[in-house]
Amino acid sequence: MSYSFIAPKPKPLFSLFSKIWLVFIGLTLFLMAVFNFFIMYKIGAFQSQSRQLVELREEYRAKIESSEAQIAFIEHQKAIAEGIYASNDILRESIKNLFDLVPDQITLSRVVMEKNALVIYGKTPSKETYNFLLASPLRSIFHASNTVFYLDNDGYYRFVSTNKIIDSAGFNE
Repeated sequence: MSYSFIAPKPKPLFSLFSKIWLVFIGLTLFLMAVFNFFIMYKIGAFQSQSRQLVELREEYRAKIESSEAQIAFIEHQKAIAEGIYASNDILRESIKNLFDLVPDQITLSRVVMEKNALVIYGKTPSKETYNFLLASPLRSIFHASNTVFYLDNDGYYRFVSTNKIIDSAGFNE
């Protein structure tokens, strides 16, 4: 005897609605896993690229430091060259002025320039002529000036004037 008007149907474990939800949840989990692997791959790629960029930055930093050292060296050489050029100009002008200051009464026979000294050999009619006309300009240029006179057979005085610069800060070879 049956108590129901319809025949029983077997009941599925999951309904159609549950199956749809399970498919959507599975698809979502699959997509999240794929996205997770994609993110992990990109993170690895970015870390690798970051390491390469750090190495490249260190190379560039080393090149920059090397270039800055070369620039500093070149600027130092330039400053030295400009200093030498300026002192040579000053020395050239001083020597030109010295030769311009030599009066007609005094005859120079030899001029020897050393690093810190100037030795002048010459002939003058009297010691006073030399002292008034040539010794003053020499004393204004050089720190120490010493002159030795000796009488020549013709009545003129021969002289050797040794002039020294004590500190050669302004003059170079």
